[in-house]
Amino acid sequence: ADATVHTAAAPLAVTGCSALPFSPAFRVSATRDSADKGVTVTTDITQAAAESPSRSVTLALPVGALSPNVASVKLLCANLASGTCTPVGAATATSPLYPRPLTGQAYLTGTFTGLTLTIVFPPPFPLTLTGTVDLSADATAFTGLPDIPLTDLKVTLNSGRYALFDANCATPSGPASAKLTDQNGDKSATAPARVTLAGCPGSTAGRPGTTGGRSGSRPGRRPRYRLFDVRFSGLPGDHPALSFRLAGGRLTAMTVELPAGLRAGGRTAVRRRVRTSAGGIRSVTVRHGHLVIRLRRAVASTTVSIRPGALREDGGLRRRARTHRLKRLSLTVVAARVRLTAHTTHLGL
Repeated sequence: ADATVHTAAAPLAVTGCSALPFSPAFRVSATRDSADKGVTVTTDITQAAAESPSRSVTLALPVGALSPNVASVKLLCANLASGTCTPVGAATATSPLYPRPLTGQAYLTGTFTGLTLTIVFPPPFPLTLTGTVDLSADATAFTGLPDIPLTDLKVTLNSGRYALFDANCATPSGPASAKLTDQNGDKSATAPARVTLAGCPGSTAGRPGTTGGRSGSRPGRRPRYRLFDVRFSGLPGDHPALSFRLAGGRLTAMTVELPAGLRAGGRTAVRRRVRTSAGGIRSVTVRHGHLVIRLRRAVASTTVSIRPGALREDGGLRRRARTHRLKRLSLTVVAARVRLTAHTTHLGL
């Protein structure tokens, strides 16, 4: 007969989580279009039903074979709730808690300077998974995943003109990988996966013992170099910086031809402020206004970072950047007498 509602609370103690096994498996495949460089990429993470679900997943693709497609920013979704965004892929999730697979859509979200990949599953399980995209490492990290057991999570990214990735048919620098942490936070696993790339001229994808694609350094054939991920920063302000990735062949040296308005600083500043992600630097010199970088050892690909202090901007370039009249900059890199040019927009300058 008491009209007052009484509430009792007690902590929910869940035990046995640390005893759950955790050994996920990972597979990745890619197929290049016949009409362009766009590529369909499929990643697949599988686990046994009795294993611990994952709390975080980081998927990393190898350097060389796949590279981000700049044209895909046309499909960047500013507002998912609007219902007008175009998917960049699809996802399928299989759980022992539900009789049939769940299907969802993948969208390119975030901003130009902070891209994310959002996977949306509709009812009866309206889940939204958002991953942070790191273009410099070709990696996407999903954190804070729901505590739902999944025996199979497959994501397929579309090909075509606005595909998220292009394929240049070079030999991958290594395997792809999935780094996962369980829900309890006490176990982690790294699952490597060999990349199979189909659709390239002379492709051997699917044959035992091959990785697919055509080698960029096959004897008797000129390497197919590729310049991408070109980024200028520090303009205006006389603190310009530059980074780019060069891949596709046996790299031992390169010549960086700076765009008009930028010039190399002093020799000491240049030597101290140029870095590479692979190969090591044997020497950096300035010749006819160009930077000549020699590596200690040959590599299939490397990212070059030219830090503030190594470059100088002239007054005209500074004024164009300050008044927002600088629409893009072009960078030319010469590797093994192959001249490569890439452009970057004014975004982030």
